[in-house]
Amino acid sequence: MSNNPFFAGYHNGHSTYWIDVESRLNRVKEFTIQQCWEAIILPDLQKTVRKAIERRMRKLDPKGEYIPF
Repeated sequence: MSNNPFFAGYHNGHSTYWIDVESRLNRVKEFTIQQCWEAIILPDLQKTVRKAIERRMRKLDPKGEYIPF
């Protein structure tokens, strides 16, 4: 998994990413289960965002059956 689900687009030819909590929380609401897995392994993830991702994962996969590896 090399995709960062917080990708925001390009600016002057450089990749940009959502880094503030509010923007990331808004993105998490739209994540697929695969994006949740990609996000949860990111370093320096804010605690609030991590909890939101975990909630989203439980909602999308209540039995915890999906493992991307």
